[in-house]
Amino acid sequence: MYSTRPSATSPGSEHALATFRHAVENVPAYTKFLSAQDFDPESVRSVEDFANVPATTKGNYVAAYDLNELMRRGDVTGARIWSSSSGSSGQPTHWARSDVSLTHSVQLHARIMRQFGADKRSTLLVVCFAMGNWIGGTYTLRAAEELNQRGFPLSVVAPGVDVETVRQNVATLGKHYEQVVIAGYPPFVRDVLDGADAAVLGQDLKLLLAGESIGESWRDGILDLIGKWGRTEDVCLVYGTADAGMMGHETPTSISLRRLALEHRDVDEALFGGAAASSTLVEYDPAFRYTEIDADGRLLFTVDNSIPLVRYRINDVGRILSPHTLGVKLAELGHRMDLRTSSDEAGFIVLQRRADVAVSFYAVNIYPEPVRVALSHPQLGDTITGKFILARRSGIDLRDVLELRVELRHDTAAQERATRENEQLICRKVVEALSSSSSEYRELLQILGERALPRVSFHLFGSTDFQYEIKQTQVEKVSA
Repeated sequence: MYSTRPSATSPGSEHALATFRHAVENVPAYTKFLSAQDFDPESVRSVEDFANVPATTKGNYVAAYDLNELMRRGDVTGARIWSSSSGSSGQPTHWARSDVSLTHSVQLHARIMRQFGADKRSTLLVVCFAMGNWIGGTYTLRAAEELNQRGFPLSVVAPGVDVETVRQNVATLGKHYEQVVIAGYPPFVRDVLDGADAAVLGQDLKLLLAGESIGESWRDGILDLIGKWGRTEDVCLVYGTADAGMMGHETPTSISLRRLALEHRDVDEALFGGAAASSTLVEYDPAFRYTEIDADGRLLFTVDNSIPLVRYRINDVGRILSPHTLGVKLAELGHRMDLRTSSDEAGFIVLQRRADVAVSFYAVNIYPEPVRVALSHPQLGDTITGKFILARRSGIDLRDVLELRVELRHDTAAQERATRENEQLICRKVVEALSSSSSEYRELLQILGERALPRVSFHLFGSTDFQYEIKQTQVEKVSA
């Protein structure tokens, strides 16, 4: 594991230091922020000093200063395009993107497209993220256009979040290409493929996903649906944020590592802290996204952009793993793997959870990641889509109840399977997943017994809770 404190040999450290100095010299808000923190930027003379720089957050930095002050030289016209976060953890925030952002996006998307063979095979990229001012759609679209100009035999169409339009695009345009890459939010892509006919499913499909984590059972299920059982590398998940764009992405190596951990408990404990099933593992490049871990296990990013971000904390909890340390640890446990990365400096990020997206239930934070894994269990695939809403409610005795609303698949047979038996199966799988990932929940279960169990209810496909805008909300925070 990389040290939390950087050293002169830390990959990407010189980039981080240069971004810090640039922000000090050119960004009005950052100068004010350091002054408010009583921090002297002149004290940062080396990479080792960089670890003493105060962390920035959306609250103490981005929301605390006028938008123009966050920009280089206070100039809002430095933004080529504006994007907005989805607001999943609060109020949506606008983020500026410029030449630097586009350059990084193109280089990172190029790595993914090479994994898919899209640098050699004619490829249609179907962007079905929400279009508009949200980052996913325009970010992916612009990268694809640039890759085409750089010689990739890659075309792009951007239908947005309309299932039938996506299917029509794939069916009518896709047949003219050697392969089709569908880019979108995992539950939406599942909706597109679930029930599609041979004109869609009969093509050579690959999936580029972002917006939430996926489990290996989910990956296996979707590969089976598109006739690609065992082709795990044909599904690539991106870890991205509206704040800084793509932070990392899956590779054949990262997928193999995670699947190895699911088969061997000692590997899971060593690499994922026992939470491989609900964690995401991606490759990242510190030359673009310098990454540290703070004392609370939260990720800190330093990214050069129109709004430079220095030691920026978005409250995602995780770990950093280097290929060298990974190789040593695996060898100690009796495993050997070819740990290929896209660049000499690249490492791996273990994303364990979003710390600010949870339901508080008897003071225990219930995170969506383990629930998502539980609902992707093969026994449930014919009944539910995997989309869900977690909420805390007051029961008739005024005690808190953990409510879990799940969406039925879009067919009559699925509605017939909305039985008490399947409610109990869902409850059991969710409790197993929560107990495995959270010692606090295990203790709560021992204390409360049945009162700690989620109350499961089935809801029709596409009903009010399960309609797309940007992406479907999984956590409903209800005040007491």
